[in-house]
Amino acid sequence: MIPKKNTVIDLKLPATSNHAAYAKELLTQAYALIDYEINWVNFTSSQELELVNSGRLAAAIARSSIIEGQFPRLVRVPYELFDFSLLKVSDRRRCGYCLNEDIKSIVYPKGAVLSVNYAESLRDDVEKLGLNTSKYLNEMILKRRADSVLIMDFLLSPEVYDNPHFIVETIMHKYDYHYLSPKYKHLAKPLLAAFKTLDANGTVAKLQQKYNINSVYHLSAPPKEVSFISGTWDDYSNADSSGIYWDIIEKVFKDDFTLTKSTSIWARAVHSFEQEQVDVLIGAYKTDVSVDALFSSFHLDYEYPLYAFARNNNTLERIKQKDTTLTACVDSGSSLHKHIAFIATDNIVETSFIQCETLLKNDKIDILIEYDYNLEPSTQALPKMVLIESSPLFLVFHNTEKGRFLKYYFDKNIAELARNGVLREIFPDLSSFNRAHIRP
Repeated sequence: MIPKKNTVIDLKLPATSNHAAYAKELLTQAYALIDYEINWVNFTSSQELELVNSGRLAAAIARSSIIEGQFPRLVRVPYELFDFSLLKVSDRRRCGYCLNEDIKSIVYPKGAVLSVNYAESLRDDVEKLGLNTSKYLNEMILKRRADSVLIMDFLLSPEVYDNPHFIVETIMHKYDYHYLSPKYKHLAKPLLAAFKTLDANGTVAKLQQKYNINSVYHLSAPPKEVSFISGTWDDYSNADSSGIYWDIIEKVFKDDFTLTKSTSIWARAVHSFEQEQVDVLIGAYKTDVSVDALFSSFHLDYEYPLYAFARNNNTLERIKQKDTTLTACVDSGSSLHKHIAFIATDNIVETSFIQCETLLKNDKIDILIEYDYNLEPSTQALPKMVLIESSPLFLVFHNTEKGRFLKYYFDKNIAELARNGVLREIFPDLSSFNRAHIRP
């Protein structure tokens, strides 16, 4: 008996990403099970759907169901290849929270219907730039070519995600399916059976592990109680639960949860969060937490720059050269010593910043690590260098079902408070509100 010869079909060569590589290998194996071989054709994503619709391509690799409105003749294979999120990535320094009413420009991939529809829904005076390929989206973000960029979560680079100045906001969550040309609709049932076979025999799970494909987390019912902790910062998070940050927490959470609020020295607050003794840490840099955690998309405030104040210019040069023999002083319990990790631990004094100033004035130490607003004018006038530029402060949540829900809840509600002017009323004056980079 002569073995059946494979039939060759054309599919678009997918872009370079883990999800694309996963879809390519999964489809290759699924089609092989029904005796088809794939010929991968290279062209821009914006052409794919039209070519599939006209029968010049056998199928669209992976698309969300939104395309069915524009291409109703395409045949969905009802197997969820993977789920994804459409993200709006924005530069806080340009437009604060970058609410849609505040942005002036946006970049998006032309071939992604979700992105195109979202961009077109924005105001007419928003400058819109559609790219034929998603290859350059991360570059557009990093080079700050626009207020906001639309990008799928699986295409977002770690360099962008880890940069604290970029807001990564989830616009919508969808599933991708394989869509057949009407010409190849007879393959729908055989392909579905093939996908189910690959699922049942463990192939799908192995491929997901190979390409690090993780499902987007789903929200459960909200918890009833939430505990918060922060450093004790005058006028922002006072020990008596008053202050700007506590007022914001009350506005966001009080209607739906019973709140427990506590303050401590910062190092102890971070430790309590990392030991899972509290649900949410208030007012952290992205570098403050060493455990697996989630940071709010929208920041709480922008902290002033952190400086190293030196006794003289010669000492300042020694800081720049990372001289390990320098002696330094930091506020006890602040964790600021990690920003001068090149200095030997025995050479670092931890005490109150007031006592640090005294030690510096009396030439007992070489450098003082502190924010300038805590120091006397004479200390502020000393030679200094920036250790951390003005940076956003976040809420931190555990990477658990409860933590993911609380992050989603906070991001959604804090944006509305910004939009409605409530946050502006919480800050004591226009200057402090402007410094927080919430609205442009």
